Amino acid sequence: MSKKGGSKAKKAIVTVLIVLVALVAIVFIGARIYFRTPVSDYYKASEKAFAIPGLMSNLVPQGLDYLEDEDLYLVGGYQKDGSPSRIYKVDGKTGKSLGYVCMGDESGKGIAPHAGGLAAYGKFVYVAGDEDAFVYVYRLEDVLNSEKGEVILSLGKFYTTYGDGGIRADFMCFAEDRFFVGEFYKDPTYPTPDSHVFEWESGDENHALMLCYKLGEGDGTNFGIETKPSAAFSIPGLVQGVAIEDGKIWLSQSYATQTSTICCYNLFDTTSGKNISLASGGSLNVYALDSSTFVSSFDAPPMAEEIVFVDDKILIMSESASNKYFFGNLTGGRWCYATDVDELT
Repeated sequence: MSKKGGSKAKKAIVTVLIVLVALVAIVFIGARIYFRTPVSDYYKASEKAFAIPGLMSNLVPQGLDYLEDEDLYLVGGYQKDGSPSRIYKVDGKTGKSLGYVCMGDESGKGIAPHAGGLAAYGKFVYVAGDEDAFVYVYRLEDVLNSEKGEVILSLGKFYTTYGDGGIRADFMCFAEDRFFVGEFYKDPTYPTPDSHVFEWESGDENHALMLCYKLGEGDGTNFGIETKPSAAFSIPGLVQGVAIEDGKIWLSQSYATQTSTICCYNLFDTTSGKNISLASGGSLNVYALDSSTFVSSFDAPPMAEEIVFVDDKILIMSESASNKYFFGNLTGGRWCYATDVDELT
């Protein structure tokens, strides 16, 4: 090839590269505008708390909790490649990942549940199972002190059952000496039993339930939680996380790439004559989380998962920047943000 021909080829290659870079830049800028503009107020009211761990190692983040005594965040989730689900530790001061442990069953075999929710209380860490009505229970000491990547043994399961049925454990939290655990509903892909459907005087119809258990020790308890629920909540669909703060109950709602919603309701504000039956006899009052108890809401980026309040700010876990979905890498989704809700509600 002549020098002139080689020069033309080089120019063509450079031109192609410039066009490709320009296209990537356009996609990046377009994605940021598309996903961030509708929630610009959220970003204005937020600051980066920590980088979500495990994203480059196939973690699809789900659960989030904060250990005040240790000043640590716990982040749980499943692996895109189907390997055992993980629990990561994040330093509350530096925001740096301190490693992870893998979930195991009672025999020590690694397990890979969806792990949609995570909460710690006392000596235990509780992690949502999969499609069944239970949560896995682990020693907090094992989560904190085991070697990186070690499979930790489950102590057993806490069953989220009542009467002749139960609820899937999809999200959870501990607050006000109670354990709250609820199920996710979306028609038609994530149905719930007809017995979980309640229509309220407000005209709202909810298809999912959240159970509330008192904490305790001795007979009638399991892993520090009473086995009989003390209350039930009729909740809307698409709920991914719950948190209690200042007598209010907060729910995160999301699905796919649509904008997430964080809703606030009055806790134990109203009751009704509706109830659910208990296996031990009697019934349980059902509280409505609907327009009659609604307080406020704000929009958040897509794929919001579990939520937790720390120092009066709400932190929202997100799965958008995982290798499974990726687009969050273009929109700031690699970070867990601390948000001042007073600026948004």
